[in-house]
Amino acid sequence: MTSYTSLALLYDALMAEVDYSAWAGYLHSAIKHFGAPGLRLLDLACGTGTLTVALQARGYQPTGIDLSPDMLAIAANKGFEVGLGIDSWLAMDMRALKLLPASFDIAVCACDGFNYLLSNHDFEAALSGLRQALRPGGLLLFDTHTEYKMRHVFQEGPFVQESEAGYCIWSSQFDDCTGNATHDMTLFIPEKEELWRRHEESHHQHYFAPVVIKNALAAQGFDLLDVVPWGQLTGEAAATTERLQYIARRQTD
Repeated sequence: MTSYTSLALLYDALMAEVDYSAWAGYLHSAIKHFGAPGLRLLDLACGTGTLTVALQARGYQPTGIDLSPDMLAIAANKGFEVGLGIDSWLAMDMRALKLLPASFDIAVCACDGFNYLLSNHDFEAALSGLRQALRPGGLLLFDTHTEYKMRHVFQEGPFVQESEAGYCIWSSQFDDCTGNATHDMTLFIPEKEELWRRHEESHHQHYFAPVVIKNALAAQGFDLLDVVPWGQLTGEAAATTERLQYIARRQTD
């Protein structure tokens, strides 16, 4: 798994086109549709906390978890502005969650966070920790890249993203044997006057087939409620669907 470092400085600027308020609204609709036992919400791989804050605005009581201290530092500043204390942000590896049992009613992992888990073993480890952290009947909502996106869309690059905060040039390679995608990023970030600093980062993601996800959920004590194209509450995936939304429920003991 990758800890965002230099990319944290550009992340919000590069993601400015993402409507996090609408994303929170979509998750809120799914939660209401399937029902959750409460409002305590765990935002796994929360990044810079924009979605976490948007979910708080929807009435949830969120805690954000991320592996990157650089991303969490930005998230904590956002949280301070809306009354989320420093204890609302935890630096933690999703493969080794250390949370009080049954301390959350809902867990979400948005923006393909689970694709950063690079093996079935890691995925099941994350689910095991989430099962412990969720109360019986709690909801788990997460999205993942489809094979189409990882095999075809990502490899259409290189892509260039420009913002006032800097530039990002990235390209991807997909390994058919392992199901892993490697995203190589070159970042240019201004420091002072006309001085720019070049940074290099590589990020790695893994493709999980729907059947693998279904079996892992069942093995770790979750009932899969639905799989839909991201942004929808019903419907079947098409050949060119790029993101799937999963909704599962922690089984009762």
